[in-house]
Amino acid sequence: MTRFRPANSLPVRTITPPRRDRHGGMSPAWLLMQAAQLSWEIRNVLQLINGMRLNLSEELQVHSEASDMLLNAAHATAIMEARLPLAPAWGNGPPRARSIFAQAREAGTEPAEVRPDVDLTRPPVDPQIKRDLEAAYHEDPDPDAQCAGATLKKDRCAKTIVTGIGSQHCASHLTPAERQRRDTLRAAQDRRMQAIQDAMEEHRARLASTWIDRYGNHPHRVELPAAPSRPLQVVPLYGHPGLTADKDEQAMLALFDTGWLRLCPRSAEIVDALLQRPRATTTGLADLAAAKAPERWSSGEQWLESDIWDGIRPPGLVLPAPGEDPELDEHPAVQELRRHMNAGQRAWELWQVGFESMVEACDDPPIDTMADLLAFWQDIGILVSDGREADAAQWQLAALPPSPWRVMYARGQLVPSHVLAAALDWLLERGSPQDRDLPPREVFSLILSSAKPANFESAIVTAQAAS
Repeated sequence: MTRFRPANSLPVRTITPPRRDRHGGMSPAWLLMQAAQLSWEIRNVLQLINGMRLNLSEELQVHSEASDMLLNAAHATAIMEARLPLAPAWGNGPPRARSIFAQAREAGTEPAEVRPDVDLTRPPVDPQIKRDLEAAYHEDPDPDAQCAGATLKKDRCAKTIVTGIGSQHCASHLTPAERQRRDTLRAAQDRRMQAIQDAMEEHRARLASTWIDRYGNHPHRVELPAAPSRPLQVVPLYGHPGLTADKDEQAMLALFDTGWLRLCPRSAEIVDALLQRPRATTTGLADLAAAKAPERWSSGEQWLESDIWDGIRPPGLVLPAPGEDPELDEHPAVQELRRHMNAGQRAWELWQVGFESMVEACDDPPIDTMADLLAFWQDIGILVSDGREADAAQWQLAALPPSPWRVMYARGQLVPSHVLAAALDWLLERGSPQDRDLPPREVFSLILSSAKPANFESAIVTAQAAS
């Protein structure tokens, strides 16, 4: 790993190559990162064993050189993945790590500004443990010195000394004092390694607990909640005589009570726009929603064309497949995290399938974009117009938005019975509030009734007017 870092360099960018290439195979860059990580861990093991039970100085030197080459290769891969400007390649063969660093500097970029996503840091260890290790360690004038002891034939021992204890003998010829110093050093090193392992286990458990607390069993949306809560500025005024909410606040309260916001994805963005401007055109609402997240949307038009599931996803923590890492699988916190992640994935799939079935049961075309979702809200009567032309219509919340049950009752006879049944089951699973004036059994009775009224269109108009 290159250690050169100029004082005026930019903040380091961490690059994580994708695990799969475009053909579905394992990404070479990702495999190289794993090899670099494994090489670093092997180096730590060799450093721990060297001088304690075996003399591995030669093996450690050879492996350290190979480990440094792997780390440099991983660093060079991160530069390539970051698409930093590079000078023309030298020669026709594949570039090596050093040539990639040189090409980057020649093109005016600093390789130290980008590093691979390889965790080479150790968890914090109690300072007292470090002090104990330093006190137990005794530096040797010559770690490769020959043992001063003699064999049974009175010849000088050809083995090297035990390093780290200030010894003049190998493991076979240690004096009692040297043997005690060696055991003290071993105990201090073992305690340090145990502390590192405990810290890593604690960090892993804390990471799992954090993800569980943050995501729970629900799909996650980074920027905005998938199911918005009641806004703070829209509160019920029950029990406060003399205080009344205006029409817009009453309409917002009624919308939250219907349960539509828990059924429709990205509904929080529409609510935030309506809280800023209760009456606005479709373009105006889109501009307000886009302005809330300028890092995602450059214009209201882009927001209108965006996918309704954009950003809504289950937790994306990468865990090895069950059985791939037995030690990780056996950790209770990771097992709990895996259960929550699986539940989140299942909840996300049910939400997507349930929403699509509800839209189909409403006899509306599939909803793909936010423009489609706004049109859906206008079609079912959540948003109403001031009566102007469609292009310049000022949309606002209906004073009494229809409940999902009422919409299903008004349109359920237009769709196949199995579609209506799937949508109604999903309303129950989602905990959609019941309509006080329309018991669910009346809506479910439509499934058993296949006959349509003679004047069906007037029946729908009448039902919509009643809502």
